[in-house]
Amino acid sequence: MRQNLRRPAFTLVELLVVIAIIGILVGLLLPAVQAAREAARRMSCGNNLKQIGLAIHNYEGVYKKMPPALFGANPLRGEPSGEDDDGFGWLVALLPFVEQQNLYNRMGVSGHYGVLGNQTFRSQVHPNIPVGSIFPGGDTVISTYRCPSSVLPNLVPASWAIPGSNLVGGGAVPPRYPMAVGHATTDYKTAGGSCWGDDGAMHKIWEGGGSRFADITDGLSNTIAGVESSYVTSNTSSSARRTRAPTAFQDWPTWIGAFGSGQDETVRTNGRTNSPINAGTNPSQMYFAINDDNAFSFHPGGAQFVFCDGSVQFLSQDLAIATYCNLHSKRDGNALGEW
Repeated sequence: MRQNLRRPAFTLVELLVVIAIIGILVGLLLPAVQAAREAARRMSCGNNLKQIGLAIHNYEGVYKKMPPALFGANPLRGEPSGEDDDGFGWLVALLPFVEQQNLYNRMGVSGHYGVLGNQTFRSQVHPNIPVGSIFPGGDTVISTYRCPSSVLPNLVPASWAIPGSNLVGGGAVPPRYPMAVGHATTDYKTAGGSCWGDDGAMHKIWEGGGSRFADITDGLSNTIAGVESSYVTSNTSSSARRTRAPTAFQDWPTWIGAFGSGQDETVRTNGRTNSPINAGTNPSQMYFAINDDNAFSFHPGGAQFVFCDGSVQFLSQDLAIATYCNLHSKRDGNALGEW
């Protein structure tokens, strides 16, 4: 009687079989879950670019021009040529149009180009803001300016290991421009130039600044305005990165702008034969990027772009470079065909 009332138990073999089945199911489901999460992050990132595109249109409606990529010095006006890459970026100009008017007011920027001027950090801001201090509001993390897929820190750190630099003996390194430390990161930049030169929709002030919509003769739907660009470069030349470790990082994308001469890549990109989407590498080997002015994302296979008509599209990193180049130019006159 007692033997008949005993509840049967799992044998060790049965238990191992169940564990194995659960492991297989988890292995099958995990990629699907990760893919679903990435799809949601990519959609959120696209929505950010859509908001930025609408902000550009509103800005152009007010000032009759798109904002420049960088409000640095203008040598054509007799301002210091060494400070043309030093100043507020285009995303500062868009703050009032992405529901950040209070932040814009707190920053207290002013000047001759619309409301935001060509105030430079070195001449006008740097003397009052010592290295190690944060420009008022510059440490504000703006969700519209961040892609959820990006793993870049929200704030520029005092030291950071560029992914992939460990393959050549690298580790955490300091910034080349310490003024950037503590300022908030962005994942979006303008589209500055193409294979035909600096003829993108938005460029530095002294190189033409922002375009009027009427200047974009290739059509608003055929010309890129904003680019997903979520990577950090080093002070090591591209030819030496395969064998040499970095001693500093630079070109950290920050929405406030650029903190030193030669740093316009913090706010703009190019679409050229030597500037393909994702820079010929991937996020885990960011250090080996071809150069410092590429579109670059944490989405597999490509990056997202907002066009001058406000539409957002995901472009494959395998897109023909000639087509990509044409999409960056506002006036090349070339037929695009299917892309």
